[in-house]
Amino acid sequence: MRRVFFGFLLLYTVTWGGHYTSGDGAIKVDWARALLRGSSQLDPRFGVTYSQYGIGHTLLALPAIAASDWLKRAAGVRTEAALYTFLFILNGAWFLTLVHRYLSRHYDGARVVTLLILMGVATIWWPYTKLDFSEPLVATAILWGFVLMQEGRHAIGFVVASLAGLIRPDAFLLMPLLILWYGWQVASWRRAAILALALLPALGAHVASNYVRGGHWFTSGYPGETFSTPLLVGLYGILLSAGKSVFLFSPPLLLGILGWRRFAKTHAADAYLFAGVFVVELFFFARWWDWSGDDAWGVRFLIPGVMLMTIPAIEVLERRALVAGVAVVGICVQLLAVMISGLEYTLLIRRERLTRQVLFAPGRNRVDFEDLRFNPRYSQIAGHLQLIRGLLGAGDRGPASDESRSGTPLPAALSGAAWRDAVKWDFIWLRSPSPQKSPQ
Repeated sequence: MRRVFFGFLLLYTVTWGGHYTSGDGAIKVDWARALLRGSSQLDPRFGVTYSQYGIGHTLLALPAIAASDWLKRAAGVRTEAALYTFLFILNGAWFLTLVHRYLSRHYDGARVVTLLILMGVATIWWPYTKLDFSEPLVATAILWGFVLMQEGRHAIGFVVASLAGLIRPDAFLLMPLLILWYGWQVASWRRAAILALALLPALGAHVASNYVRGGHWFTSGYPGETFSTPLLVGLYGILLSAGKSVFLFSPPLLLGILGWRRFAKTHAADAYLFAGVFVVELFFFARWWDWSGDDAWGVRFLIPGVMLMTIPAIEVLERRALVAGVAVVGICVQLLAVMISGLEYTLLIRRERLTRQVLFAPGRNRVDFEDLRFNPRYSQIAGHLQLIRGLLGAGDRGPASDESRSGTPLPAALSGAAWRDAVKWDFIWLRSPSPQKSPQ
């Protein structure tokens, strides 16, 4: 188990970015700074007084922020971003160690290691060791609690799993699934109801943090943000869209679904728990106004469900040609967001004016997030492929055809200068200047 942890820790450290990535993360970190000052109020530059996010992420960041403050005072060294983002490297390695701990009691070592490689480098998990979002932390808390409960430490395991709700409050919706799983395992719904009381500490900490920030015990923290997306649109976007499908960004999920029925024959309760987490997250976020969770690489909201539903892939690893094909595709997709920051293209669309020719009509439209979500020409995968081409010094593929009939190629939608600004390696140990040659 130590080899698994340190092996993935080494891999993820080699590909570590070591810098802040998301605006959400900046707010969570600033809340940690405020707590160290004995306050809950954010820096005025954020334009809001209090963080709207769960306190759990901030509490996890607190040791890194405190240590970086001490190092800055003692040695004049700035280490805040590095120490904070290393949390996600540790989280990435620990999650896969927990998968090994769970599966090694039931399967031979070679199968388990093969699955860990698939999960560790061919799914969305790898890029998110470089991005400071909460969903990977939620996935680890749930799996850690589940593994502890599997090992007979039911109360402490459920407490650990419930901490996911402190990181992201919507994770509290997943706790009834774990209670149902426990009731199935022990064949006693009375004991399951008693176990549910272990949820009170996390719920208490959550509502207390709400009261300290806003003066109300129960608040969503997201005023004006609603579940306004038509359900079928959200389901299509998450599952099948050309720009955000979870299967595009985590191809091994297909193997997990293929292996689920066989996995359920020997691990029925576990299989239904994993499927339940995936389905609950799918239907919950399909109606959210921003179902894709942008800015993000893929659909970040479903990371816990995607990773848990990939575990049953262990049952189909004997299909070597299929597994090899899925692994190659998955690794190539993840490398696009590992070599260059996974948010680079979405931020490029947000801050620059990409325009495309309107088809069969005069005029041009701005390339926006609907194009990114549903048009493969402007998807994140296409965008990062173009950025990688620029990183490697490749030029344009050739003159565009009639744009009014065939559409505007991605390189032609943006100025060369804007592409050059976005083209840079994303490794803490390597900072390269933007190439002189435009990818256009």
